[in-house]
Amino acid sequence: MLFGNDLMSMIYMIPILLFSVAIHECSHAITAYKLGDRSQKFQGRMTLDPLVHMDLFGFISIMLVGFGWGKPVYVDDTNFKNKSRDNMIVSLAGPVSNILLAIVLTILLKVLIMTNILEIVAATEIGTIIITMFMLTIRFNVIFAVFNMLPFPPFDGSKVLAHFLPYKARKVMDSLERYSFYIIMILFVTGIYSYIISPFVNGITYLLNLILYL
Repeated sequence: MLFGNDLMSMIYMIPILLFSVAIHECSHAITAYKLGDRSQKFQGRMTLDPLVHMDLFGFISIMLVGFGWGKPVYVDDTNFKNKSRDNMIVSLAGPVSNILLAIVLTILLKVLIMTNILEIVAATEIGTIIITMFMLTIRFNVIFAVFNMLPFPPFDGSKVLAHFLPYKARKVMDSLERYSFYIIMILFVTGIYSYIISPFVNGITYLLNLILYL
């Protein structure tokens, strides 16, 4: 489990997951809209309302095993000027939004440390909870961003990779979409995903720690 198996960790997780997934999916929708996909407005996906973006099975999966997903944003790319490029940009928007959120929260924590406000806040029970929520949100958003950049369908990374592949290889990648469920199960059962994302998560976390503790 991502944050531990005690009741308090579970309580902390819920708002973190809802907010982070909403940021991720809303970024997909807004980016698609800006690139010409007007359907996002009619689908109601251009919002930070977490209930709009929540996939129940994906949410439970994150809670139980530490990885999962939100309700996918379905993109109508017929109005994109460059389908391959714009689909890649839309796919990148979600993970990038999570990394940016982690950076912003890290900088905010740094400011609190430099102004000695953190020490004062940490002396109270509510302050301790707030700091814990900050740290867990940073951690989750880094993991969630990297996880979604896995280069296999249905993850965002597969569409980013597809942009750089030759046409025939891109068609093979597209054909793998139908096996998305099995790909997820293989990654979950074997634990392969953890070995793939760990170096990247550790690298990004190291850079954020440099901001925090320098």
